[in-house]
Amino acid sequence: MRRPQRQRVQKRVQISHTRSYPPPVGGWNARDALSAMKPTDAVTLENWYPTPTYVEFRGGYSSHATGMTGNGKTLAVHHDLDGTDTLWCATSSGIYNVTSAGAVGAEALARTNGKHQSVSFNDGTNSWLILVNGTDDPAYYDGTTWTAVDELTSPALTGYTGNAVEQFVSVNVFKGRLFFIPINSLSFWYLSAGVAGGALTEFSLGGEAKRGGYLMAMATWTRDAGDGMDDLAVFITSEGEAIVYQGNNPSSSAAWAKVGTFNIGRPIGRRCIVQYAGDCVIITEDGVYPLSALLQAGEAKRDKFAFSFKIENAFTDSARAYQGNFGWEAIVYPAHNALLVNVPLSEDGTHHQYVMNTITNAWCKFTGWDAETFAVLGSKLYFADATAVYQGWNTTADNGTNIVFYGKQAFQDFGIASNKSVKLFMPILSVNGNVAYAAGVDVDFEDDEITTTVSYSVAESALWDTAVWDAGLWRSGQEIVKQWSSPSEWTGRWLSGKLKIVSTDLVCQWMGSTMIFEDGGPL
Repeated sequence: MRRPQRQRVQKRVQISHTRSYPPPVGGWNARDALSAMKPTDAVTLENWYPTPTYVEFRGGYSSHATGMTGNGKTLAVHHDLDGTDTLWCATSSGIYNVTSAGAVGAEALARTNGKHQSVSFNDGTNSWLILVNGTDDPAYYDGTTWTAVDELTSPALTGYTGNAVEQFVSVNVFKGRLFFIPINSLSFWYLSAGVAGGALTEFSLGGEAKRGGYLMAMATWTRDAGDGMDDLAVFITSEGEAIVYQGNNPSSSAAWAKVGTFNIGRPIGRRCIVQYAGDCVIITEDGVYPLSALLQAGEAKRDKFAFSFKIENAFTDSARAYQGNFGWEAIVYPAHNALLVNVPLSEDGTHHQYVMNTITNAWCKFTGWDAETFAVLGSKLYFADATAVYQGWNTTADNGTNIVFYGKQAFQDFGIASNKSVKLFMPILSVNGNVAYAAGVDVDFEDDEITTTVSYSVAESALWDTAVWDAGLWRSGQEIVKQWSSPSEWTGRWLSGKLKIVSTDLVCQWMGSTMIFEDGGPL
């Protein structure tokens, strides 16, 4: 009797795939959907700094100047005519010379409020550093002596209402002329060109500010990348209007004309403006923008021109939560091609920095630097925290303590629309010594904490021809670490490699990653 032929059941053969992919040089992405990020993006990039070719440990900080009375709130640099630069820190007690390392001397000028805005001004005879805070008389430094300036000093400021020049809270230089902004006012006051003191003249912008409020700051914006005819005076109001003028003399209608009023978003803090090459960067509730984009692109199209566009969700969340805290400011640090935006979670407490590589516009986040204010002296970065000033990005530890470096790469499906069972994950690191690190894989948009630590070391006598694949290689004094991390349960369609290192003494570069997985079949 014939029997029906058995149908042959074809077994599915699992296929092993190896995928190598670049490090997260595209930086922190806090805008796009997790499934839409580029392979070079990072879901998290904390204390890893993205460069064009790799991501690296940010530098740590070390103690520089100590012993001030009161917490440091302002750092400012004086540029002398002979090329000598000095660094000064203002507290609620006074202004201190913090140029040299070690214990500071006595205060150079008494103050009651450390929160100043500053400007450098050269009148042809003296190179001045001028600080104002809205509480104390303006502080002038000529390279030798500090003076609390009023209507009777030399230089003097005269003609302001009631001679109450202590109300000046912001100061700027435009076309060789000093401009002062009082607290809670829509007027600015200005001096004659080329002088540090004298009679002040008022110019009211009350009729130009349609949204009301008061003047927060003034910026000098140039359209020709230099100090020239195309320079514009930009007055920023608390309600997010930029009132722009062109000319060199507000006293003359023939030499001073309004260019326009632009809606830019409400600025955050008095230090909302920083010079950036031939442009300015402004911090607003909506993000961090080059001023040129706000004034030229138009309100409807400006978002895509924001420097902070890629981290806009994180930035706007922080702006909403912390915009009332003192400490918001931005600074450009050329030595590392970095723009740092200080985010004060609490005054005299925790601070973060959102940091952008100015070459690639890639972002990351720094933690562990509780900086109230920053300054660059020469090629060095400094910040104030409590009663001390620290030098930043100059060592491998945060004042001798551990730095936690955490990075999580973008989720990828590697072009395979099915579940995958990860067998091995390998971060590739260039490091100057032995490293202990933890690595893992999140699947299908999970965000699990790394708990496993993988320890690795290699003897200095290791040679190229004796090393094996999952050991290491020594190259020009740097160890190239290629160590597999084995999974416990890494199965899903979307995969994200992550890496955590805690260190006080390493210099490390994340060069790339490799993942091996098996095709796990249909969804």
